[in-house]
Amino acid sequence: MKETVESLVVGNFTIQAQMPMGKSITVSGYVYSDQGMNAINAQVDLLHDVLDRQRTRAEIPELEAKMEQRVRALTDMRDAMAELEGRPKLSPSEKNMVKQMNVNIAKINEDIIKGDEAILKAKDSLK
Repeated sequence: MKETVESLVVGNFTIQAQMPMGKSITVSGYVYSDQGMNAINAQVDLLHDVLDRQRTRAEIPELEAKMEQRVRALTDMRDAMAELEGRPKLSPSEKNMVKQMNVNIAKINEDIIKGDEAILKAKDSLK
């Protein structure tokens, strides 16, 4: 007859991550009597990877919503600028507004490019 030795639970751990929109996610694991440090670290690393993936997955809708806001802001700003530029004569303050709008439009365009890249990177990391 063969004697079997069962692993005993000698401890546990919990890892929590903050998610977008005020949510959080928690995972737990156990430490067994026959586990060495390498096995424990591998288990914790695996659960960290799970949490990182879930955080990324939850961030995508938030990134997409920000992108929609930027596109709307860009459209609104371009419409306002076109209305100003369509006037026969602009006051000095209106000329300054057009100049500032050009700066803001350039910044929003940069943000849109960065946002697109962030969304693609996040989606690619989930594959």
